[in-house]
Amino acid sequence: MFRRMAWLFALLVAVGTASAWAQGTFGHLAYGDGWQTTFLVVNEDQGTEANVSLSFYSDSGTPLAVPVNGGALISVYSFSIPPSGSASIVVPDVGGTTANQGWASLAVSNTPTVSGQAIFRGNPGGISQVLEAAVPFTTPAPACLVPYGSAGPTHYILVPFDNTTGVHVTALALANTTSSALTVPFEFDDPTGAMITSGTINLGAMNHTSFVSTTQYPATQGKTGVLRITLTTNIGDLSVLALLANSVTGTLTTLIPITQ
Repeated sequence: MFRRMAWLFALLVAVGTASAWAQGTFGHLAYGDGWQTTFLVVNEDQGTEANVSLSFYSDSGTPLAVPVNGGALISVYSFSIPPSGSASIVVPDVGGTTANQGWASLAVSNTPTVSGQAIFRGNPGGISQVLEAAVPFTTPAPACLVPYGSAGPTHYILVPFDNTTGVHVTALALANTTSSALTVPFEFDDPTGAMITSGTINLGAMNHTSFVSTTQYPATQGKTGVLRITLTTNIGDLSVLALLANSVTGTLTTLIPITQ
């Protein structure tokens, strides 16, 4: 069972990027070796068509050419969504023994607001069960003015975790979505708020890291609580994704971060 979960943890990524009209990022995509990813996007505007583009990137931040809807390999897919309409974009399984992975940034060139989510599903390595998890659409925090000479606000990202021995294991991925290095202090707290362990993750520009919490931080083995990440820059500068695997049932659940 834990061998099966290793396939899942290897696929964890969560990265994003910023542009003048980027509305958000999907922190994970996977295709090949039994995996496919479907992006479900919705135009929230009731009167205006949305002109949308999805840009695909590899783990290292370079453009990733993917077979959108089973067609030719492209790294940017442009399309339109009618007012109050929706679109489904599929990056299908291409077979093979290697799962290609990365992330996607969604941009809208006109005024409508677009949102959605992504679903990745598959049976990596030919396992008998089909595994699915949702990837939330991560949006930047609203812009705010900070008086000259004043430091920006401190933000917190909270992620519930459960590493109950023999049942649940939590895997995490963090990515720096900016063009500068980022230092990320964090701590794992138990249900009473007492600290279990703490540390700092250093991420280079546009870099990401993924890990199984019990492997990287053994003190969390057999425990549950909240991962508390401190972010002294903009809330959109760090993208966080977490998966909770149940080693008894083989199920997989997306854990949604809470931002403060």
